[in-house]
Amino acid sequence: MNPAPPHLSGFTIGALLGQGGMSTVWAARQHSLDREVALKVLDPALSRDPEDVKRFVVEARMAAQLSHVNLVRVFDVSSQNGLYFYIMEYARGYDAEKWLRRKGRIEASETLAVAESVAVALEYAWTQVGLIHCDIKPGNIMVDADGTVKLTDLGVARCLRGHGRGDTSTADITGTPAYMAPEQVTGAAPLDCRTDMYALGATLYHMATGRQLFPGKTDDEVMELQCSGQAPDARDFAPELSAPYVALLEKLLARNPAHRPRNWHAALQDMRQVRRGQFPVGEGPPPGGSTMHRHKPAARRCDEEPAPAPAPAVPPPGDRWRPRVTDPAALPRWIILLLALAAFLAGFAIVLAVLRHVR
Repeated sequence: MNPAPPHLSGFTIGALLGQGGMSTVWAARQHSLDREVALKVLDPALSRDPEDVKRFVVEARMAAQLSHVNLVRVFDVSSQNGLYFYIMEYARGYDAEKWLRRKGRIEASETLAVAESVAVALEYAWTQVGLIHCDIKPGNIMVDADGTVKLTDLGVARCLRGHGRGDTSTADITGTPAYMAPEQVTGAAPLDCRTDMYALGATLYHMATGRQLFPGKTDDEVMELQCSGQAPDARDFAPELSAPYVALLEKLLARNPAHRPRNWHAALQDMRQVRRGQFPVGEGPPPGGSTMHRHKPAARRCDEEPAPAPAPAVPPPGDRWRPRVTDPAALPRWIILLLALAAFLAGFAIVLAVLRHVR
């Protein structure tokens, strides 16, 4: 059952765009500037809790400091009649979750284009304010009407410097279990930009295969599996995926942050390598060190036909006078023995002829 639209002075409220555990997002027209906007409204029950209100306002202020083509802009934060809300850019289009529901799974080239846009936005946010999004998933990735990819919803984001959000422990961090990094689940390591890389890897896996990492499990089971389980190779569900693409998934989904790309610049380099058909730079995680199991290339069986030998190169016309140099190691053994015997006999004959001449 959809919630009733809020009554806010200065706005005409339109359709419900999204709903989460803490807030709803509505299309609206802002009368003062005569423009379409999106309003994110904090749940009225949470508006009575000073800590929840503080978190909501800090989120809005942090997001408002970021201006990037691949991030949904936040313009202002306000309150009316006990309702807290902030005004943000209205992105026409659809989110990647709806895209997935429509297509079943998305082509690798398109998923890479989406991932690069998200990574560029997160590199900017990390460089500017040390921001970790903490909830990268298809539902938070918008594709605007002109095809621009925009990352939205900083509801559980953490900022490592300034803004009063320096605590990177996981005690109060929420997220979506299907995309949460192991360190986000357990608190075993401080969070940094590599936490979002894991979530982006889980998002890529979902988009390319049409399946989440651990479907059909409870949230608690999924979080446990993020720390110790392994999902099948993505090619089990999408055989057309290239080996470099699957190697990228394996690296982004490394359980140990040290085995993921060291920063967003390195992650983008890996993505561009894969787009060119090349493997990611450097070594991947050790065997069993990734949440996705990657099949290694199978060795050729002994009963398989050997590959045909390449045809001998034909020298260009100007080079045909040159003698051919044959590698003795490539000749059959019996020919080598015959040549050696012939050379011995020829030498013996020459020695006899010299002795006769001397006499």
